[in-house]
Amino acid sequence: MNSHRHLHRLACLAALVALAGVPLPSRAAAPVAGEEPDEYAAPKVSDPLEKMNRALFKFNDGFYAHVLRPLARGYKRVVPAPVRRGLGNFFDNLKFPVRFAGSILQARPGRAARETGKFVLNTTVGLAGLVRVSDDVPALVDVPPEDVGQAIGAWGVGSGPFLVLPFLGPSSLRDTVGLVGNTLLNPVNWTATENTFPGYNAAWTYRAQAIDFTNATPGLVETYDGFKQSSVDPYTAVRDGYLQYRAAAVKK
Repeated sequence: MNSHRHLHRLACLAALVALAGVPLPSRAAAPVAGEEPDEYAAPKVSDPLEKMNRALFKFNDGFYAHVLRPLARGYKRVVPAPVRRGLGNFFDNLKFPVRFAGSILQARPGRAARETGKFVLNTTVGLAGLVRVSDDVPALVDVPPEDVGQAIGAWGVGSGPFLVLPFLGPSSLRDTVGLVGNTLLNPVNWTATENTFPGYNAAWTYRAQAIDFTNATPGLVETYDGFKQSSVDPYTAVRDGYLQYRAAAVKK
C-alpha cells in the first residue's frame, strides 16, 4: 500500500492549472455471476501523447537521478527512520480534508465518518498525528484513502489520456483536474495572516511544504526505482502501474 501511495504522490507534488474536456464513458458491464471482479485488472490505456510523454518521462528520469535520488540518500543518512516515519504520519494526518472531501463527494458519509474518527484520534492521542494510533483500532484500519480525482472517477468520468507531467510524474487528464482540488484542500498549502496567527508569515508555509516534500522523497524514489528496475520498458511499467492503481482506487 505504501508503494501505491508513493506512486500516486509522484503526480501530487504541486498545484496545476485545471484542464477541461474529460470524456464521460459508459459504466463498465457488471461481472458475470459467480466470477470475482479483479479490481487490479489492467485498465484500457489511452496514450495518444505517447511521444511527448516519453520525452517528459526521460526528462523526469534525469531529474530523479540527479536531484531526487541524492536528496533522498542524504536525507536518510541525516534523519533517523523513526523521525521520518513520524513526520510522514503527521503530514498524512494533516491531509484529512482531502480524504474527507473525496468521501463526501462520492456520497459516502460512512467512510467520511471513519476518516473523521481517524483524524480526531491521531490528532489527540497520537500527538498531532505523529503516531498513527488508529492502526490499533480495527474499525479504523485500512480505510481506503480518497481524493478529488477518485471522486470524479466514481461518478463515471474516465481517466482520459495518460499524461506525464514535468517534474511531477505520471497522471491522467482526470487526475490532473483532481490535483487542483487536492492542492486547495491540503492544509500544507493554506496561507494565513498575522491577524490569524501572530508572527506568522508565508515562510512557514514554504517550510512546511519543503519538509513534507523532502520527507516523502525516499519513498518516491524507492517506488520509482522498483518500477524502473523490474521492467524492460520503464515508461510502460510506470504508466500501466499508475493507471491500474488509480482504476482500483476508484472502485474501492
